Amino acid sequence: MDSASYTGLPNKLFQGLGSVKSTLTTGHILEKSERTHVDKTDTFNHYMARSVLGIQAPLKLKTEMQIANKLGRLPCLPSSRLMADVLRGTNEDITIEDILNNPREFGELQIDTHFAMDKRDRLF
Repeated sequence: MDSASYTGLPNKLFQGLGSVKSTLTTGHILEKSERTHVDKTDTFNHYMARSVLGIQAPLKLKTEMQIANKLGRLPCLPSSRLMADVLRGTNEDITIEDILNNPREFGELQIDTHFAMDKRDRLF
């Protein structure tokens, strides 16, 4: 069966409903700034630490952040990334992600834990 109907329009049963957000090309002016805020803040803090404390301080912070980002839980359990927040100093800040983007409250995952571990470890 063809994915397009006889009228030439896409068949929604095969392709699904289109998202309105994916068809938009431009966003709000502050949207890009909000996405890159954490990276810009980290870069600024590393630059300040280098100018005040020397080259070893930002290298140590960068290494600790890489280790903190690698740590996690099982693939079926969401991680809060508390260690990374503590290193950034944002663990006591309440942001919109803390309220509206809580996967433990609204997103229940029912997946096979063994399959998820095999997939994460690239066993097949």
